[in-house]
Amino acid sequence: MATIETIRPDLGRPELGKTEAGSPRTMTDSPLDFAAFRQGRGEAERTTDLLAFGLAAERQEPVTPEAIARLRQEATAALSDFSFRYLHNTVEQVRRDAVTEHLGRLRPPPGFLRLVLANLVALALAAAAGWWLMQHPETLAGISGLLAG
Repeated sequence: MATIETIRPDLGRPELGKTEAGSPRTMTDSPLDFAAFRQGRGEAERTTDLLAFGLAAERQEPVTPEAIARLRQEATAALSDFSFRYLHNTVEQVRRDAVTEHLGRLRPPPGFLRLVLANLVALALAAAAGWWLMQHPETLAGISGLLAG
């Protein structure tokens, strides 16, 4: 992956962040011509050219056709990396929102008392079925015969 450098030339190298007069350097102080970066390029490449121009201004590089081509490649790589990270983070956020929305539509799980009550009802139904079989021995014999084979 391409490395992304800061657009602050004065960080780490204070002499680059000042003009000869000692005042802070601005983009208008740059001797670079943006038209050299835009020459023969369409509107679709404007973002890449702007980033390449910013990289050249940050590094105080002379503008040569080779340098412009290299800076455009670096800018394209940096924009591609950023686009991939942005897309990945956006997809992750969409997934998180979908899960949150889905969980919001589910009803809450049963509480402890509801589970205890359900077990008591199940035991009562089993006891009622056992009591009914005790009252009807012929049914119990029929079931036993079916299970015996």
